[in-house]
Amino acid sequence: MRKKVTYMFAKTQNSMRRAIVRACATALSCALLLIYLPSDKMAGRSLADEAPMGTIIVDSANVRNNPGTVNTTVIDVARNGTRVTVGDVVTISGDPSGSNVWCKISYTRSSDGAAITGYVVDSFVSKDADINADPDFETEIAAFPESYKSYLRALHKSHPKWHFTPINALKDFDSTVSVQSRLGVSLIENSVNDAWKSTEPGAYDWNTGTFTPYDGQTWVNASKAVVKYYLDPRNMMTEDMIFQFLNLSYDPKYQTIESVTGMLSGTFMANRQFNDWDGNPCSYEKTFMNAGAAYNANPVFLAAKVLQEVSANGSNSTSGNYYSSYYKKSYNGYYNYFNIGASSGPDPVAKGLAFARDGYTNPDGTPNSAKNNEYYLPWRTPYFAIMGGSKWIANVYLNAGQNSIYLMKFNVIPKDGTQFGNHQYMTNIRGAASEAKKMYNAYSKAGILDTDMSFAIPVYSGLPESPCLLPRESGNPNDYLKDLSISGYVLTPVFDPTITEYSLVVSASCTSVHIDASPASDKAKVSGSGDVALGNGVTTIQINCVAENGSSKVYTIDVARNTDSYDSYFTTTLASEGNFIGGITPGTTAGDVKAMFTLAEGYTLTYVNMNGQSKDDATAVCSGDLIEIMDAEGKKVYICALFVRGDANCDGKISAADLTLICRYILGEGNINEAGKHAADSNKDGKISAADLTRICKHVLGEVTIEQ
Repeated sequence: MRKKVTYMFAKTQNSMRRAIVRACATALSCALLLIYLPSDKMAGRSLADEAPMGTIIVDSANVRNNPGTVNTTVIDVARNGTRVTVGDVVTISGDPSGSNVWCKISYTRSSDGAAITGYVVDSFVSKDADINADPDFETEIAAFPESYKSYLRALHKSHPKWHFTPINALKDFDSTVSVQSRLGVSLIENSVNDAWKSTEPGAYDWNTGTFTPYDGQTWVNASKAVVKYYLDPRNMMTEDMIFQFLNLSYDPKYQTIESVTGMLSGTFMANRQFNDWDGNPCSYEKTFMNAGAAYNANPVFLAAKVLQEVSANGSNSTSGNYYSSYYKKSYNGYYNYFNIGASSGPDPVAKGLAFARDGYTNPDGTPNSAKNNEYYLPWRTPYFAIMGGSKWIANVYLNAGQNSIYLMKFNVIPKDGTQFGNHQYMTNIRGAASEAKKMYNAYSKAGILDTDMSFAIPVYSGLPESPCLLPRESGNPNDYLKDLSISGYVLTPVFDPTITEYSLVVSASCTSVHIDASPASDKAKVSGSGDVALGNGVTTIQINCVAENGSSKVYTIDVARNTDSYDSYFTTTLASEGNFIGGITPGTTAGDVKAMFTLAEGYTLTYVNMNGQSKDDATAVCSGDLIEIMDAEGKKVYICALFVRGDANCDGKISAADLTLICRYILGEGNINEAGKHAADSNKDGKISAADLTRICKHVLGEVTIEQ
């Protein structure tokens, strides 16, 4: 027995020795691996890969150097969708902001690559650790894109009874943005920062710096970036704005009169009564409940829709006493709580009240009694207007597939594909988000937020990896000039806001010029104008127009005051009149003229038209064409303008058009540029008069030839 024990003990010792040897060998191998493993491979296995991660799920989260808002500093702003490394969660008490739970985060700032570490409100971060917190919920949201799930998990964490269903949009995201950015489709208040307004053709006049109103005088087109923001569902997955995806069918379990009362509290509809269609007293709350039950519509939504349309104080649409100064008509005794028929125009309210009065008409102009009876038209009382309007919304939108506030604004999943981006209830780009907040507040006041609710959320193909952000409120982008002129002269070419390079040839006696310049936008600033002294040769003057958002456009004017004889740069067989060169037969080509110049050593010649564009050698000379002489360093040292006598309008021909221009100039009704003035002096007497008109007229008729 003792031998067996001794043997077993010895065997155990041997096993222990072998285990120790194997452990040492493993440790040695790991050590050798660390010594010889390339540094980039080691970096690939860093602790950062195992660190908990999360996503910022609000528009912008202030990142502070310490938790809380007292005695702390905002060191950065993390935007929606930013991926962060999640650190400790810190709970403080009594913070005046009401945010007592803070989370430490670290991330790399995309704008400059800086490493940021600080604290944000804990609820602003959706943590990847929540992925496995509820397997059933993960199964429920499996069909959503990954970029949606962080937001849905955060909502589920706060409201476990909320349910989310993906619905596929008919077209990809970029195509949808293009459709929703059409003129008049997505509008925003003209009072917002100019960076949020569209500057596309038709929406903005760059020459005058004005936005085109599409609804009254206060609603203009939203910028494409703003459309992207409100169209991107990931920006709308906050606790309040998610309500724009709420199913709007009637459900008496969760849509109580108390919830409607909460919605109407503090508005013009609170604690007020009127008669129903049987003459019995009825409150606004009861009216919305009746409409919801009758037409399968969420009564809280119906109330929110009215408030969105007419405001909490009501409007001329609900007063029953309105006179349109634009149409010179009275609409007393009519109501339109939902502004149905109030399409964009100079007086949308009048259009809506005209619908409330006249209703539908047949093609021959007679009333459509069937449809008017269906919607209780005309609307002469608040009860008829709310019941009829609610039925209209339910039939035309909710029960036709646009069964959420979002789909009523963005019809991206139409039953009829031809209606994609059309048949939309509102043009206000922020309308759906605003109504969603009203819905949320009503549910919150009624204490029914934590009940079963269903949200259907559109999914787009081609959606950007990160949420589309609102543009920064940087201001107006217009850096164009409205006017640019030099007193006593006409620029070449004639001023055009889109052209930034100009030339002017003045006499040797001109020692300064006065420049006037004004911006197209009254929010831009101009520098470089006023009195400018001229040196010998070419003086380049720069006029800088700086837009409110900081962008700038530089306009340059090359003023040639050629005080030295040009033969120091070139010689030519053409005739000279100061800094203007003529003696050119009509039809002479640019190449022929260039051949008439012999350059001094070290100088080069460029032939351009009056717009500063190079001219093909085979094209005919026009008055106003320029010869530019550059030195060996490429600096302009001399500019002369060419003219063909008789070609006053600078088109290279002598015709009736020149006669018209000269006649208007003599009458003081028009102007001619400097080269054109030399060309207009057809009789060479130094004046532009009727005698020149006579000579050019005879040339056109073939009776004389103008001497060049």
